[in-house]
Amino acid sequence: MDKKSAKRIILKVSHVFEIVLALIILVKVLLGAIDLTKVIWSSYLGDALDPIAYHSVEAILGHALALVIGVELVIMLTLHTPESVIDVLLYAIARKLLLIPKEKGMIEAFIGICTIAGLFAIKKYLFTDKDMNKHDEKLNS
Repeated sequence: MDKKSAKRIILKVSHVFEIVLALIILVKVLLGAIDLTKVIWSSYLGDALDPIAYHSVEAILGHALALVIGVELVIMLTLHTPESVIDVLLYAIARKLLLIPKEKGMIEAFIGICTIAGLFAIKKYLFTDKDMNKHDEKLNS
């Protein structure tokens, strides 16, 4: 076996491993969505007379955003585009930004907002139409 064929085999195995990991993450996200539905049902509909506390809403929002990040991670593992990496980072930073504890100062919020603005700037000014078309082609194929 020559060096080129060994590299090709390793590359194929790594792609299969990525797909398996993406499927595992997707199953976990689906199970998490079922869990989130049960939490929402018991919090809002199960006890309608008892008002829900803000920290409970925050926990549900954090859970939902973690599921969104999981879905974006699966997309990133399957598409292999720079735009999908930026999307994962956007959602992860947005989740962290929304769940900043109240005791923390505005510095953390400002840093998060600047980071999101930077990622949007990267997406707008550094990606070309060719990059976007590649992303769309991968989604449609």
